[in-house]
Amino acid sequence: MNRLTALGVACALPLAACSSEPLTLALNEPFQVREGQFRSGKLPGLPPLTTEEVNAGIAPKSPTVTSITLANALIPLGEPDRDLSGRTSVDAAAVGVRFAGFGSGYWLVPTRDADILNNGELEWRLEAAFGRDIPPGLHRLRFAAMDAEGRSGNQAELNVCIAPELPDNGNSCDPTTSPPALVVSLSWDAPVDLDLRVITPSGSVVDAKRPSTAPEDDNGDVDPDAPGTGVIDRDSYAHCITEGSRRENLVFQTPPSPGTYLIYANLYDACGEQGVVFDVSLHAAEPGAEPESFAVKQTFHQSGQLLAVHANGGSKLGTYVTNFEAR
Repeated sequence: MNRLTALGVACALPLAACSSEPLTLALNEPFQVREGQFRSGKLPGLPPLTTEEVNAGIAPKSPTVTSITLANALIPLGEPDRDLSGRTSVDAAAVGVRFAGFGSGYWLVPTRDADILNNGELEWRLEAAFGRDIPPGLHRLRFAAMDAEGRSGNQAELNVCIAPELPDNGNSCDPTTSPPALVVSLSWDAPVDLDLRVITPSGSVVDAKRPSTAPEDDNGDVDPDAPGTGVIDRDSYAHCITEGSRRENLVFQTPPSPGTYLIYANLYDACGEQGVVFDVSLHAAEPGAEPESFAVKQTFHQSGQLLAVHANGGSKLGTYVTNFEAR
């Protein structure tokens, strides 16, 4: 019996047939692993070594994950495809992974070829999709290497930052990082081309096609980094093309230039839907609970509904929602 078959991770059948776990249970996990096998319960293995133990020269018990590679540990909420890879000790047959603290089980992938440049350690790789229900903030992924009999040594750990849908400059993972001074956010519940539109105190209309509140200079250029400037971050569902997010944000990194701003929700194209329910909210930076920390406070929220007949292809401003005064 080879080391993969012993663990049950080498299987030509679909996941539901390969595992004793119901497929619906795996699909409710905080993240999914493509071509991985899901198992309910705790991740096998001993706790990761502490910093003190590592500094004291204590070696992890084998089999163990010896390295973890993730190109960017800042992961957007609902990230559909993120590669993780690394190596294990030479006696490992598979690697299990799960979030520490939540989820009902772990995902299992087989080890791969030996890395001759690293003493024959075995490579592993997985493709993960992160769910939209994961609480934003700093979280730990835990990894366990297992041999052909299912034995595991010390787990390994990796910190990842799950970014919220609202831009916060990483504040949800590091409260000492200052978030934007103000975020005006429009979100919606149906696959339609809905646009956030804001009229500035000078009378300019800002939307995804004209995304900056900064005035034009003599050459017709704008400085998106000028103090008091807001910038719309995306054109979501433009031309009815799905891109994963149903939200547009006008982000002011510094306090907005003084004056009154008018906020509209404009249904550009209903994309075959009968209508859409939307939410407009404002989020402002404020001092955090700890010294030299920051927090984000929602200062306004309002819902509304638009029908397909309201779609106008951008020929109208849209539906007025509210205004705010910047001083």
